[in-house]
Amino acid sequence: MSLKVSTFICFCLHMYQPPTQDLNILRKIDRECYKPLFKVLDYHENAKICLNINGVLIDLLREFDLSDTIEFLKNLVSEGKIEIVGTAKFHPILPLIPIKEVHQQIHLNEETNKNEFGKLWKRKGFFPPELAISGSIAKHIRELGYKWVIMSGIACPIEWPFDQIYYSPNGLQLFFRDDIISNKISFKDITPKKFISEAKKLHKNEEKDNSTYVIIAQDAETFGHHIPGYEKTFLGKTIELINNDDEMELVFISDLGQHFPVSEEIIIPKESSWSTTSKDLENNIPYPLWKHPDNNIHKYYWKIMKSLNNLMNLIDDLTASEGWDVKNYYNTARWFYNRGLHSCPTWWANIQRGTWSPNLIYKGVELLIQAALNAQMALVHVNKSDLGEGYFDSISYYHGLLLMEIYTSTKSNLTNFNNK
Repeated sequence: MSLKVSTFICFCLHMYQPPTQDLNILRKIDRECYKPLFKVLDYHENAKICLNINGVLIDLLREFDLSDTIEFLKNLVSEGKIEIVGTAKFHPILPLIPIKEVHQQIHLNEETNKNEFGKLWKRKGFFPPELAISGSIAKHIRELGYKWVIMSGIACPIEWPFDQIYYSPNGLQLFFRDDIISNKISFKDITPKKFISEAKKLHKNEEKDNSTYVIIAQDAETFGHHIPGYEKTFLGKTIELINNDDEMELVFISDLGQHFPVSEEIIIPKESSWSTTSKDLENNIPYPLWKHPDNNIHKYYWKIMKSLNNLMNLIDDLTASEGWDVKNYYNTARWFYNRGLHSCPTWWANIQRGTWSPNLIYKGVELLIQAALNAQMALVHVNKSDLGEGYFDSISYYHGLLLMEIYTSTKSNLTNFNNK
């Protein structure tokens, strides 16, 4: 007779829409995914899900008369079925932006969470957008008061952790999603029963009663939007099976420390994202969908960003006493800049990988150009335009190259397609 063991399952869902999202698409996703997903969690008494909802999506739902979805979410949080984790409000790739802006984006998201969830919001877990992580970002997450961070499994620098809790050098708990099982779920390659069976056997030692944990993370939009009805056929059914299995328990990631010992080994996560492959790491390309050395659109985009960051640094030094016009231009530049840091423009610029949309690339780039224009206008109004002209000229130059690259890439890809 085999020894009885326990398996703890953690689900972490990522809910995000870009600041440039079309209203009709937002309504469609809300109708197909967000409301049905919350109904499933409301139905199951044992539901426990960590949820990363970027503040920009909360703003969009409020702005476009979908506040009932937020109220539904708040009820689930108050009932202890959802734990809201921290993130960066406008979904930037944190290792690729200035540390000052990392702090700004995280603080902006915290303000949204505090406004919406009040005392129910606490700094516990953190979900870096696209699970893009580095040792430096992990350090700053801890310094901002968070207790743990979730990352892709490929970021794990040691043998797979499944029965101990690991820490970074400055005391941040490090948790890694099971990429293989998470992707099986995302691509509908596993049934609820098969998932339960695999999870119960994973990392088990028949010679001792070793409890283990499995962390699953994916886009919330998987359930209902990408795969119609999946919130019921997979997630709801899985929650039900766990509820009826004495050897399994559904818990928040924050609760794992109550069930597992702390490892003496201190580790630092590898630079990576949940779209990074082993081959990418071998080639020292940790964030391939957002900054790839062979992608000219990425190259020109980050040239624009480098000059814009410098331009924003110049106007950040201006004071409120500079006058109304200056303050107005500064606030407008900051508004566009905060939103322009979102990850989607470079993600949509991967024509070889099938994620390609010239309009969605430019929607994001346009935010950067508007930020640059208003930043330079602020300098003009304090008679310091010469300080920013070099950066502004550089932005204009690479903006033109980027547009031409979008055009030539589309033309080349279409020619190759027609010749096949």
